[in-house]
Amino acid sequence: MIKNFMCKRISHFLFVACMGFLPSLADAQDKYPSRPIKIVVGSEAGSAPDILARAISVEMGATLGQSVIVENKAGATGTIGASYVVSSASDGYTLLMGTVSNIALAPAFYPVKYDPVKSFAHIAMVASVPLVLVASNASGMQNLAQITTKAKAEAGTMNFASPGIGGPQHLAGVLLQKSIGSSLLHIPYKSGGAAMTAVASGEVQLAFAGIPAAAGLIKGNKVRPIFVTTSKRSSALSDVPTSAESGLAGFEIDNWHGIFAPTGISIEVRVLLEQAIQKSLNSVSLKEQFLKVGAEPMFLPNKQLEAYVTSEALRWSKVITENKIKAE
Repeated sequence: MIKNFMCKRISHFLFVACMGFLPSLADAQDKYPSRPIKIVVGSEAGSAPDILARAISVEMGATLGQSVIVENKAGATGTIGASYVVSSASDGYTLLMGTVSNIALAPAFYPVKYDPVKSFAHIAMVASVPLVLVASNASGMQNLAQITTKAKAEAGTMNFASPGIGGPQHLAGVLLQKSIGSSLLHIPYKSGGAAMTAVASGEVQLAFAGIPAAAGLIKGNKVRPIFVTTSKRSSALSDVPTSAESGLAGFEIDNWHGIFAPTGISIEVRVLLEQAIQKSLNSVSLKEQFLKVGAEPMFLPNKQLEAYVTSEALRWSKVITENKIKAE
């Protein structure tokens, strides 16, 4: 009798103990992140967004205690990757390395099924990536004043290259025309590298380029840098003046990069990711990797990034509409 009673008491005790332990097991299983996180990049391996994503994935993984992997879904100016993320679960395990091209510009050109603001949870800005205006050595132009004079003397014949219609490099050329009051002939190429090769060979006179595509040619004196398109000088090209220093006040074009998630992500997960990104951007190793590709680490939290994206989408939509630019 006593033995049966003790067994029942012990069984009851174990049952209660297990019941008390089960919620903590569930909590452990549900705690984010409990499995690897994926950052989708809308361009090929070795591109600037890919390099930045891989650099930050290492730091984020260390902070979050979970693997952060990078997956390339290249094509259609980054919209394939962006569309994939938009259609993914809003659980924080699928993120996007978004850029001005596939977040703010592409929706104004292509029939994508996402909105720059409404379709994404804006986690954090990670980098400012200025463009640099370069001139061919054959053109003889060494500064903005010479470009302006020559453009007006050769109205409609001075040309500029870009990696294609609708990208920030193309739209920078459109804005330059308005700023100097003279038309330029746009010649699109298949890539930034091809556009830079055309300038270096003298085939084209001007081009706006990402610093990674231009830096080697600038250092090798193959092209002449005119100015960078952000308000501060680039650490990678510290001797090159800004557009404002060259006489173009307000001429700012940033090929920015940020981390985005599908809309609907929980506040708790968003804040955790935002904090991990902020900590990652303070890493000395990450800063060095960013600067190698001409990117300046820049943190903007959720609300500030959302406001910035909103203003960028409106700004570029207006430029595209006013200039009747269409994708081909």
